[in-house]
Amino acid sequence: MIKNIVFDIGNVLLKWAPYDTVSKVFPNHPNTYELNQKIFKSSTWMDLNRGKMTEKEAIFLYHQELGISISKLEELMKEVKLSLSPIEGSFELLDKLHNKGFAIYSITDNVREIIHFERQRYPLFDKFLGMVISADIGALKPDEEIYRYLLKTYHLKAEECVFIDDLLINIEGAKKVGMHGIQFVTAEFCKDELNKLGVEF
Repeated sequence: MIKNIVFDIGNVLLKWAPYDTVSKVFPNHPNTYELNQKIFKSSTWMDLNRGKMTEKEAIFLYHQELGISISKLEELMKEVKLSLSPIEGSFELLDKLHNKGFAIYSITDNVREIIHFERQRYPLFDKFLGMVISADIGALKPDEEIYRYLLKTYHLKAEECVFIDDLLINIEGAKKVGMHGIQFVTAEFCKDELNKLGVEF
């Protein structure tokens, strides 16, 4: 029996599209795809997500490595935060589950500064009974450690949890520790998959 619904944040509840933000902040760059890769697919970004550095420290590293001004990089990070907009139907889905009495949690690969910013914008964070943020524990999905941390910290049984994430590899990580998993496509699809698991709301 499913009692706990565990949400990812990026591209499940909030849209995560850094390439669009890079294109907006650097409209005249000759290769925005390559620039996006150098920033958001870099070891610096991974370390930022693991909590090994602050956003300010990461900006300085990008400045040294890419030759982009500090002010432009600060603008980029601000635009990244502002670009995180609600996924259609997802807030409503979370509200319905919450109102039906399901325990709501989150596991997210994320940066401390981003989460702090979004907490001020969106009341959805108040619905979580607990959150596991990669930057706080130094582990990223699909490492089993991040799922086990949720289970241990909040005294949850894996078989009573379903994890919702847009990436299949992260779903597979959750299943390895005994959790159920749904790969998010749309809110409506997610609702149908929850119903298949006996979650009625």
